[in-house]
Amino acid sequence: MISSKEYKANKRTRNLIRLSLLLIIMPVLYLGLWISILQNEALTYAGQVQLLMSYFPEFLRNPFGITLTFFGMSFSSAIFGFYGYLKADSNKAQLLSLFLSGIATLITIWYGFTLM
Repeated sequence: MISSKEYKANKRTRNLIRLSLLLIIMPVLYLGLWISILQNEALTYAGQVQLLMSYFPEFLRNPFGITLTFFGMSFSSAIFGFYGYLKADSNKAQLLSLFLSGIATLITIWYGFTLM
C-alpha cells in the first residue's frame, strides 16, 4: 500500500509533467503552423507573416509579442519538466519528464534565436 507521503510525491510529479505538457502544446502548434506556411513558396516573407498573423484575433497580431509569449511558455515548460524529472520516483516518469524538458529546451532555443 502506498503511504500518503508517497502518494503526494507521485501526485506532485504527475502535476509537474502535466503542467509542462500543457505549456508546450501551444508553442509546438504555433511552430507547426509557421512551418506549414513556409511551405508556400508563392508568398513573400511579409506575406507569410501576414498569413500567420491572420490566424490570431486583431488585438493579438503582434509577432514580437506572440513570439515572446511562446518563448516564455516553452521556457517554463522546460523548467517544470526538469523539476518533474528531479522529483520523479519511477523511471517512466523520469524519462517522460526528461523528454518533455528536452523538447521544450529545443523549442525555447528556436524562439530565442527568432527573437534575435
